[in-house]
Amino acid sequence: MGGMLHPTAKEILVGRITGLNSAISITEYMLTFGMKNIEIPEYYTSPGTEYYIGFGTGYEQGQKLRSLLKKDVSSEMSLSQKIKCLSFLLKKQETCRLVLSTQSFLDNTKYWKELEISKTIIDEIQNLLKENKIQRAVYKMLIYLKERFYLEALMEFYEVYLNLENARSRKKNNKEYEIGLELEKIKIEVQNWINKK
Repeated sequence: MGGMLHPTAKEILVGRITGLNSAISITEYMLTFGMKNIEIPEYYTSPGTEYYIGFGTGYEQGQKLRSLLKKDVSSEMSLSQKIKCLSFLLKKQETCRLVLSTQSFLDNTKYWKELEISKTIIDEIQNLLKENKIQRAVYKMLIYLKERFYLEALMEFYEVYLNLENARSRKKNNKEYEIGLELEKIKIEVQNWINKK
């Protein structure tokens, strides 16, 4: 298990997503919801000042990101879909193994709704699946989507990755767990996913 984030850093992440998803200023937000909406983890015993500062800072950052998305004309996506995709990206930055740079995705919003999988990648993934290298096939697809800024597809395909991680976690915690059936399902999901795209 990784270390815990400093309270200010943790709440900047939370505030950024909240600000991105909110059409009102931080002042209006605080007047409407007060500090009760800012959750302080149970393990944190201080009054919470660092959390409130971090939340406010993150909220302002989220509002700036929202403004950028509103002004963006390179993508055909609706503002709400752009916000949904960027919220996913920001949330994954906290925990995902993939390095997901906000700025590089913001610079490439025109690709967020796109999806074109090259024949080479399809062949490579199918070969990995034939060899039962399911984890490598899933990672290859995730990286491919990330590198091309296909954020909407990445968001959808991430569910397949989560299924794999959950199965692996169950196997790790319970040596008796039969992972084979789960891996077969994931293999079919990956195959169906690349076939329909």
